[in-house]
Amino acid sequence: MNDIKPKVIYRGVSMIEGWPENIQEAQQIKTCTVNGQETGRVRYGEESDDWGAEKRPCHDCGVIKGEFHVEGCDVERCPGCGGQRFNCDCEPCDDDA
Repeated sequence: MNDIKPKVIYRGVSMIEGWPENIQEAQQIKTCTVNGQETGRVRYGEESDDWGAEKRPCHDCGVIKGEFHVEGCDVERCPGCGGQRFNCDCEPCDDDA
């Protein structure tokens, strides 16, 4: 059985078909709720760690500098604690539209 998904080129980067739409949708989610407070999400390149945003797209989700990460990206930081947003200890760290 072949589970290989078709690839597309998006902004010069090879990624699975459908992923460019995930990147575009992520740009519409500008805030999240952290410990009961709505706050702005951290964009790629604004993290305290240097993930190479000046040189290349995010290694996990493919966004470029200044864009919001795709939900579940391991690079996206929580605006509350600075940890990985998808598994930090803040309550809750959910998306708001």
